[in-house]
Amino acid sequence: MSGPFASTIAQSLLVKLGTFAGQEFCLAWGLEADIARLEKRLSAIAAVLSDAEQKQSKNDKIRFWLNDLREVLYDAEDVLDEIECETLRRQVVKTKGSTSRNVRRFFSSSNMIKFRSKMGHKIKKIIERLAEISSLKSEFNLSEQAIDRSHVLHEETEMNRSFESFSGLIGRDKDKELIINLLAAPSKVGDAHPFVLPIVGMGGLGKTSLAKSVCDAENVKSHFELKMEVCVSDDFSLKQVIQKIIKSATGERCADLDVGELEKKLEEILNGRKYLLLLDDVWNEDAQKWLLLKSLLSKGADGSKVIVTTRSQRVADIMGTVAAYNLSLLGQEDCLSLFYKCAFKEGQMELYPNLVGIGKQIVAKCKQVPLAVINLGTQLYGKTDETEWKSVRDSEKWEDEGDGILPALKISYQRLPTHLKRCFLYCSVFPKDIKFADLELVQFWMAHGLILQSSNPNEKLEDIGLRYVRELISRCFFQDYLHGWFGASFKMHDLMHDLASSLAQNEFLIISSRNHQISKTTRHLTVLDSDSFFHQTVPKFPNNFHHVRSIVFADSVVGPTCKTDFKKCISEFKHLRSLELTNGSEFEAFPEKIGALKHLRYLNFGTSAKLKRLPKSIFKLQNLQALVTGEGLEELPKDVRYMISLRFLYLTTQQKRLPEGGIGCLECLQTLFIAYCENLEDLCEDMQGLKSLRKLVIYRCNSLISLPRSIKCLTTLEEFGISECRKLDLMTIQEEKKGKIQPLSLSLSLRIVIFDDLPSTIALPEQFLQGSAESLQTFIINKCQKIREMPECIGNLKKLQNLEISDCPRLSKKYRRGTGEDWPKIKHIPKIKVADDDSGEETSD
Repeated sequence: MSGPFASTIAQSLLVKLGTFAGQEFCLAWGLEADIARLEKRLSAIAAVLSDAEQKQSKNDKIRFWLNDLREVLYDAEDVLDEIECETLRRQVVKTKGSTSRNVRRFFSSSNMIKFRSKMGHKIKKIIERLAEISSLKSEFNLSEQAIDRSHVLHEETEMNRSFESFSGLIGRDKDKELIINLLAAPSKVGDAHPFVLPIVGMGGLGKTSLAKSVCDAENVKSHFELKMEVCVSDDFSLKQVIQKIIKSATGERCADLDVGELEKKLEEILNGRKYLLLLDDVWNEDAQKWLLLKSLLSKGADGSKVIVTTRSQRVADIMGTVAAYNLSLLGQEDCLSLFYKCAFKEGQMELYPNLVGIGKQIVAKCKQVPLAVINLGTQLYGKTDETEWKSVRDSEKWEDEGDGILPALKISYQRLPTHLKRCFLYCSVFPKDIKFADLELVQFWMAHGLILQSSNPNEKLEDIGLRYVRELISRCFFQDYLHGWFGASFKMHDLMHDLASSLAQNEFLIISSRNHQISKTTRHLTVLDSDSFFHQTVPKFPNNFHHVRSIVFADSVVGPTCKTDFKKCISEFKHLRSLELTNGSEFEAFPEKIGALKHLRYLNFGTSAKLKRLPKSIFKLQNLQALVTGEGLEELPKDVRYMISLRFLYLTTQQKRLPEGGIGCLECLQTLFIAYCENLEDLCEDMQGLKSLRKLVIYRCNSLISLPRSIKCLTTLEEFGISECRKLDLMTIQEEKKGKIQPLSLSLSLRIVIFDDLPSTIALPEQFLQGSAESLQTFIINKCQKIREMPECIGNLKKLQNLEISDCPRLSKKYRRGTGEDWPKIKHIPKIKVADDDSGEETSD
């Protein structure tokens, strides 16, 4: 794993050192000379890293040299972060305006001298270690090369060429027909209930794509009252599987229910209903676990059917009520068709017959595995240089052991730009089958310094990160891509996850019931079994946590002993950058010791429904950039204003009103989600303090009545969405002026506006559009049944490219293409979609 990491860490450090130079805080600490020496020493080493990374696979000495260098670079990052943390802390203490003895001591010259001496000593030690490492590089005959800037200049692949573009069932029509016939066969007396059909095959054959295609077929769906899809993956936890089934059926997350309550709810959902359930990627070979779930599934009506996809014949034997359907390799001609579809632009094949021939040789090495074919085809998309195609065909990776799929995936990884390699590998810290949200993943990458500033200083790191996401999707490193109004979601194929885990194994560690050891070089932890972690890993390796930078708890932190042990050990993670509780926890109050994690930048409480309050110490985390609060929070205290680095906030709270002097003081905040706040009636009135806010989404706040007048001050706002706020009337936005109620005058820079499911809104406030006449590009209105017309200014929106109106019967009738009385007012817009219950969708391009 050291290969791509040393150079990107060095780049990130050099960027940070460059920003330190001349900064007021650096001068105040008296560290400018030390910083300059460190930068000089690091620049000399960085110049040869590109050559070293290329040679390390054939030279163990270089690989070990890079490993040693990486450890020093990590320590250098920690020192620079510590300087930043202390500076931010002093900034917050100043804003509190206290003159207490403790504050005076904090700002005393002796305290500053002590800190400067400490940091100066650490920097000196790092320079000495770098000098020692640098002296060895002459042994390797490394040449200096320009630092890789591909994160700035790389060409984005077309976004619409994602995994799903190529996972169509080329060559699988016969398989699909046979499976549909098995499902459509009428039930007979004595048949097993429910009917379970396993689909078995090796990884990468397209079992999931085939099964989903079958479930989506009209001649299948019409036979069932309820359709559900669940990815089970490695851990067959009855509780989690039931939660996933319920969520697929109803959309409810049920994070706060125990197993008994979940079982009862599932029985109520299935009772008497004929359903079709897809259980995808099953590995469980414990028959007892399956029998427990099967007894619940038997509550459905006769004729209910279950499809299971698995690589294991043993799983098929345990779960199946009929013989398994064995999915074979894809035919060679179908593989060629799939590859050419992925690799060539339309009409390009005829122009490059030499590439067609090379492509045929590449496909032969993929051994008829569709995932391998798709992956390499997308890597070569649009490339016409014969040398690039030959480099894939002749790669030494084909000599690795495997069935065609792993060598192909390794070649795809090898061809990634350096910055994307590191981002991809960091995804292995999350458990298999997790559904990534693009905005949260970008914040995770930012917390670890993986996103490098482009040559455009005005481009935000969040935008660069989303570009990274799009690039990995277009190269098929992510799949199941779904683009929603307020963000995108996607998954990583389990074979891709296996690849990332194998490449990242030196620093990334999974704690499970079978593995609970941790080394001093471990930087990232995935905890699949909290009991093993707290009762075996923590006691046996108490001194191996200091360098850990990320922890993802993939199961719930439950039970009194786990909670007690967590409180004891949390402060040991001195350099932690990110902490995520994917499936929540049993904490009602999180440990106060979290305030000691001064390097923490990303904190995600996941679906924690029992977490009622945040610890007071959390507001000492001046470095924190992203916070997801969980689902049970009673209130967000005003002290949130001290999180001066916060850029992303996903807030769920039981408050009726957001107080002034809290969120409104977060000057760095760029993205704000306010969601599932059922009691919330009013937002804070001091939103003018959100001087950097670019995205505001308000979702499922059914008590919300109006928006604050201070919203007019959000001049940096680019995306604004309101969804499922049933009491909100947008026309209540108003202000008092000279004793009269006047419409609010807005001056915004909105690019995207979305109003969804607002049944109390009777008209659209013109200011939302008129105030962004020079910037608005997309305007979407959905399920706003009482709205009768668009504002008059709709014809003056010069930049508007996309207008969508759906499930707004009165509005749709007036603006129906060609026949609506107000169609002439919008017909100039390049892309228009108008849909209602009667007419269906109409599109004008």
